[in-house]
Parts: sequence; C-alpha cells; structure tokens
Amino acid sequence: MLPLPSAAQSTEFYLNAVRVELSARQRTVLLTITNTGPAPINFEVSLRQWQQTNEGQDELSESDGGVVAFPLLLSVPPGEQRNLRVGVRQPPVDQERTYRLLVAELPNPNVPETQGAQLRILKTLSLPVFIEPVTPQRQGEFVNGSIQQGRLTVTLRNTGNVHIQTLGTVVQGKSEQGTVVFEQTLDSVYVLANRQREFRNIPLPQTNCAQVRQVTLQTVATTPAITATIPTPNGICR
Repeated sequence: MLPLPSAAQSTEFYLNAVRVELSARQRTVLLTITNTGPAPINFEVSLRQWQQTNEGQDELSESDGGVVAFPLLLSVPPGEQRNLRVGVRQPPVDQERTYRLLVAELPNPNVPETQGAQLRILKTLSLPVFIEPVTPQRQGEFVNGSIQQGRLTVTLRNTGNVHIQTLGTVVQGKSEQGTVVFEQTLDSVYVLANRQREFRNIPLPQTNCAQVRQVTLQTVATTPAITATIPTPNGICR
C-alpha cells in the first residue's frame, strides 16, 4: 500500500498539505507555500464550494463564505516560504461541508512568458477542504454490481455524512476453491456524503476467466473497509 502524500507539489513550489480538515475544535489551519524555483512566484488564493452530481462528477461553485483564507494574494521569493491561513466561520451542521482551496500561480511580469520555443505553464493546486459535522458517520457500500461480457460495473455509494476517500479498490477473481485467479485495482476516488461513484464497464483479465466463480471488491485505506462479492457461476469470459 502506498503512503498518503503529505504535500501538494508543482515543479517549482509546494504546499505542505494535500487537504484541509476543520471542525469545532480546529477552526483554523496554517499552511506554508515554499518556492523552490529561481524566480519569485505570485499566487492568487480562492475558495469554491465543492459538490458532486448523482453520478459522482465534481462541481465547483461560488463559495458561500463558510470558509475563508488569508491572504488572497501573496508573493514568495525564490527559496523562501509564506504562510496561508484557512479558517471556518460557521458552526458545524449535520452533514460535512466541502470546499476546494485553489492556489493559482500568476504570471510574473519580470519573467518572459516564452523562452525560445518553451511556453511557461502556470499551475493551480486544488486542495479539498472538509468541515466536520456535529456527529461524523463514515460508512458506504457497493451496490448494483454486475459482470457482463468480461466487464465489471459497480457503484460505490456513500451512506454516511462525511466523505469517503479510497486509495483504490482491489478487485479479485477467485476460483471455486478460493484461489485468486486475478487481481487488479480501480482508481482512487473521493465520494462526498450522500453521493455515489459508478465504475462502468471495467475490463477484467481474461486469463483463466472460465475458472472465476466470484469477484470480490475491497476499498483501500478506508476505515472500515467497504467490501462486496459478486457471484460468477459461469465465469467471466467475454
């Protein structure tokens, strides 16, 4: 299992976090931006409300002001650091509130945008911001699992009031004796509270496909792990 990353990083700068978690106990967080490049870097900071559609697609909209950041504009000289404070303004509610903190690199007027044939690409870091609810309940389930013509379709449904983050989902095909015939890992995902994410038409390995009598799923790095079993009495061959 890969360790959780501890910093969001670009080529010439990094932020010492990959997420922000706020609560009634932890109302503010201090972040640090480090410039590892040869020139000053200017940044613009903004916040967006983060929601997901019923199909699990991310949607960002204008922030409701429930979370604030300061400063919104900052400049970091080469080899130096600057602090960025993020805080919550509203009391906790029954369901986790979610935002995205956007740290966007701005053009430097003292550095040419192009150098020969090279184009200077400006980067934006997007960090999830989670506001803990009054009583957190993390739970989920796999539903609507099916395998047709060697392809897996299944939905990860969040039935709790806080987000689910997986570092992948391990899919194993097992024989009648319980021997693992194949193993593969689905993409890492966020599923926000009361939302779901569908994995559709995922190709399964076909080596010894006729021997597979069940396909199991288990999320990685979730507590508790979310599991499911799909019977395949006729194998999984296409």
